[in-house]
Amino acid sequence: MTSDNLSSEPDDTPGEHTAGKNHPLPLADIDTEALKVVRKLLAANHEAYLVGGCVRDLYLNRKPKDFDVATSARPEQIRRVFRNSRIIGRRFKLAHVFFGSKIIETATFRSVPNEDAPNEGESDDDDLLITHDNEWGNIEQDARRRDFTINGLFYDIEHEEIVDFVDGVADLDRGVVRTIGDPEVRFREDPVRMIRAIKFAARLDFTIESDSWAALLACAPDIARCSRARLVEELYKLLRGGAAKRAFELMLEANLFQHIWPAYMELYDDVGGLRRPSRAQPSDQPGSLFWRYLGALDDYVIETGHVPSNGVIQAILFAPLLDQLLLEANRAELDVRVDDLMTPPCGALGVARRDRELARQIFMAHRRMIQPSRKRGRKASLVQRQYFHDALLFLGFSVEARDLDGSALDQWRALAVVHNSKADGPDDDGGGGDRGGSGGQRKRKRSRRRGKSKSGPRSGGGRTGASRSASES
Repeated sequence: MTSDNLSSEPDDTPGEHTAGKNHPLPLADIDTEALKVVRKLLAANHEAYLVGGCVRDLYLNRKPKDFDVATSARPEQIRRVFRNSRIIGRRFKLAHVFFGSKIIETATFRSVPNEDAPNEGESDDDDLLITHDNEWGNIEQDARRRDFTINGLFYDIEHEEIVDFVDGVADLDRGVVRTIGDPEVRFREDPVRMIRAIKFAARLDFTIESDSWAALLACAPDIARCSRARLVEELYKLLRGGAAKRAFELMLEANLFQHIWPAYMELYDDVGGLRRPSRAQPSDQPGSLFWRYLGALDDYVIETGHVPSNGVIQAILFAPLLDQLLLEANRAELDVRVDDLMTPPCGALGVARRDRELARQIFMAHRRMIQPSRKRGRKASLVQRQYFHDALLFLGFSVEARDLDGSALDQWRALAVVHNSKADGPDDDGGGGDRGGSGGQRKRKRSRRRGKSKSGPRSGGGRTGASRSASES
């Protein structure tokens, strides 16, 4: 993927910026808690702005996933302003301000880390990898240290204008993903930015600017220097974004995914390889099935707005390699094959054991759901399993990707409706993801013995599942 250099490099003159007076963002579309955070910081005599992905998405008339705030207040000062906040992070210290289950991520203005101060453990003078990022700065320095121009925008709610030091508004108008500053330097500072560039290009249907694309191609091997935990996290974000198919096409074209997860790529070596989709590739090869599963995943995310669990995503990635075994193998044969297939590459990347185990349970349930059974008791017991909802979701992906008869899917959905109607409590239609075991077995109520204490652990009344960080913009 290449593109013409559609605009000149951002003006580096200190102190100059574009105030987007012609681009007021409607306050009605801005999260009320984010507005509270900004206004309270302003009232405490700190600078404060909405920043990053929320400004980008509002300008593009898209609904932001989350709202972040940038401020002149240091983390400890933010903590004093908001009793409902907590300071997190080492490499990048910031504050989370809590409003129930919602988090407004609030970060202090930063500058580019001091180039004269060596990074921790640095031994190579040419090593640009950032290992610390707590150099405080001002709003312009904060804009210029960010990854891409389209993410370097601030919104001033008092004057109702976009503050733009990096020509980000122009790039939004052109549909261009461009690094701020020298693209090779920015990618070597933090190689994960290469995944993010592809994620934004795919999700927004933008073009990666030519110099940035050339630098991405040159720096692709550097992605292996990142921690495995960050790579896994970024892959999950990319796969949940509604444009996973396009993103993987770009990663393969850039030779980036080959460096992120080489052990996974090697699994395709004996089955025709994994390359960008083409009509010349036989439709029955695992490589073709891979793209159809990603297409089904994108359709689901776009149509429902929900995101699948990590286990479902792992099942989607490995299902093409199981091929007919997933439909025809007996239980013991499938169990051994799943373990042999998933354990080495997942161990190499650092995929959590619980995600692998959930994928295995999904595969075993899928076998039961596809193969007809006349025993009603077996079907009822599967519906009560904690992983049933994820298995049902994956069955829907398989029906679309493999063009299967949908009768089995309809039957299991009907059973799920009956089971949910009998369950106590509100129905939580979360579409997979962080459901905390929806569709699982119901706990029996214990009768309280006479004379026993009433104290003890009690479950909260909120929704189950851990809240996600607000950093996925």
